[in-house]
Parts: sequence; C-alpha cells; structure tokens
Amino acid sequence: MNHSGFTLIEMVVVTALISIMLVVAVPRLSVGLFSDGTDETARWIIANCRTLKEKAVVDQKIYLLNVSPDVQRLWITEAGMAETEASTAREEGYRLPRGVTIDHVAFSQAERISGGTISIGFYPQGYSDKAVIRIRNDNGDRLAFYIEPFLSRVNLVRGGQGW
Repeated sequence: MNHSGFTLIEMVVVTALISIMLVVAVPRLSVGLFSDGTDETARWIIANCRTLKEKAVVDQKIYLLNVSPDVQRLWITEAGMAETEASTAREEGYRLPRGVTIDHVAFSQAERISGGTISIGFYPQGYSDKAVIRIRNDNGDRLAFYIEPFLSRVNLVRGGQGW
C-alpha cells in the first residue's frame, strides 16, 4: 500500500460518488438549460392565483390578475389603483419567455378574449372570477389554467380542450 496517493478502494468510492452526483445533476441541468418556458409560466400563474385568493381575504381588497395577449405579459393590480401605479405594475409584471404566448382568456364557452388587457378578479369574500387562461409554445404544446371561483388551487390541463 502506497501512502503517497489514493488507494484503489478510495478511488472507487470517489468515482462512485461522482457518478451518483452526475446521475442526479445532469437531468436537472438539461431541463433548466433547454426548457421552453412553459413550466416557468405555469409556476408563476399557479402560485400567484393562490396568493391572490389568500391576499384578497386577508387585506379585504379586490385584486386583479391582468393578462395581456397583446404585450405577452401578466401583472397584478388592486381595484381602484392609481393609473401611474397600475402602469408601473404592468411594466414590472411577468413577461412570458420567448416562445410562449397567451392564446386567450375565457370566462365561458361563448366569451373568449384574445386582445387588450383582461382582468381576472379575486375578491375579499374568498372567491374569484371563473376563468381559463390558455397559453401555447412554439412546439405546439398547449396549457389551460382553470381558475375556479371557490377553489384555492388552479387546475392545469396540458393539451386539453374544453371551454
């Protein structure tokens, strides 16, 4: 046994540890590097809808999730907010990643809006407007976010149709 370097057993252990780390890290790295942005957008919509329902009850204020297919942006405002503050909120809002677009927002089967600024309300009584936000990416994948009035979580449907 040589005291100046690694023994065979130590080298095997180090190699095994490095292999395990690579098996765990490489798949996560590739997802992060090659993501088309739909997962990031989904997390933003789901987290903010949940937060807005809770915040509206706690603060006893009406909050609006604003969706704009025209500028491909989402942002949050309070009802009755001054125009300058609303404009700042819009500029600082969530910009969709490249390759992800908002198709439309539907409030019913008959009412689909695909332009302008569409506001989804979250109310102090604990409910929200019923709405569906539909987005798609350049690969043709479609996501629908179903916001139900009395449920705190958003139902995400990938590729599905419906109103």
